[in-house]
Amino acid sequence: MAQRFVVRKGYLSKISAFRDKTDIVKVVTGVRRCGKSTLMLQFMDVLKKDGVSEKEIVHINLEEPEYFDVKDAGDLAGIVFPMVPKTGRCYVFLDEIQRAEGWERVVNSLVSGTEADVYIAGSNAHLLSSELSTYLAGRYVSIDMLPLSFAEWKEFRGEGLDNTAAFYRYMTCGGFPGVDPSMGDVSVKSMLRDMYASIVKWDIASRGQIRNMEELDRLMSYLMHNIGNPMSLNSIVEGMGVSRDLVDKYINLMKEAFVIYRADRYDMRSSALNPSPKYYVVDPGLRDMAVGFSQKDAGRVLENIVYLELIRRGCTVQVGKYGAREIDFVASPTTGGRGYYQVCLSMNDEDTAERELSVFRSVKDSFPKTVLTLDPVVRHSTDEGIVIMSVTEWLLGRTDR
Repeated sequence: MAQRFVVRKGYLSKISAFRDKTDIVKVVTGVRRCGKSTLMLQFMDVLKKDGVSEKEIVHINLEEPEYFDVKDAGDLAGIVFPMVPKTGRCYVFLDEIQRAEGWERVVNSLVSGTEADVYIAGSNAHLLSSELSTYLAGRYVSIDMLPLSFAEWKEFRGEGLDNTAAFYRYMTCGGFPGVDPSMGDVSVKSMLRDMYASIVKWDIASRGQIRNMEELDRLMSYLMHNIGNPMSLNSIVEGMGVSRDLVDKYINLMKEAFVIYRADRYDMRSSALNPSPKYYVVDPGLRDMAVGFSQKDAGRVLENIVYLELIRRGCTVQVGKYGAREIDFVASPTTGGRGYYQVCLSMNDEDTAERELSVFRSVKDSFPKTVLTLDPVVRHSTDEGIVIMSVTEWLLGRTDR
């Protein structure tokens, strides 16, 4: 039987790096049900294995029924502070904290008035753009979570499947940890539908005080259907037939809820701004539930998955523009440098292969250039040093083999 939880080693490593730095609040953000609460629990297990006692750990999840009456900072303080010692180390975990209005004051008091090591989690980017930045003035670190990567999903859900079969399943089921493909397509769709509804209700509509749910649903479907296509605000307005202000508001709410990600276009030959970014969805399964999957969409879904993986690997990701040509992704790691990526379903057709490679030949620099394909190819390099490899091999982290 598959294990109940997959250990999110990368995220655990990030959060562990700031352990016992009590002047820094650890802020875990990400789309609803991507695994933030489980990450908290896994880190608590690490603490316990290191000898931290239960009484030294304070864990409050505002989505649990016992905390439904917690509405504001006063309610939250009345629960938290009696559990936190006046002196001595303890570890405080506050989950879905955005439900308590004014929670920033409580966190600030914990940091400034106790020896607590504080960790908070929430399903909205507003956590970071709210008064937290005012109260803590840079004394926090953001750990941004995504649903399971393909490598994590393969370990957790892919028992008995080869890489290709597992990947096609991942393309339609997605990487939300609670979605179990072994329960069958009907159950998968039902779980994703419930997830979609809760994200829309709690993290978009409620926060944005949206009453016209039909327009919101139409815009979400429109963006999900058009992932990987250049879209200006004007083109979306024309395609939707609604006001510019409304589209702008809804897109910002979707981005804050981590449902939609925006990749700006980077002109490699000039400093001109390009107003037509691309949008990607946080999980292929969520998209499949919302708009369905067809073979003609496979290339854009593949591109979406690669985009998310580059984000997971700590890159700033842009869409490259080189004259009239386009490079799917220009990825800039935090460590410096740059990498170029083309994504295509197959390189078997000579014309397709030439198109994917020719744009790289135009870029006269020494940064790595990689073509990722669904073809079961053995990794190899062209005479120009362009790497061609299977996308599943790349996603599974075997880039050095």
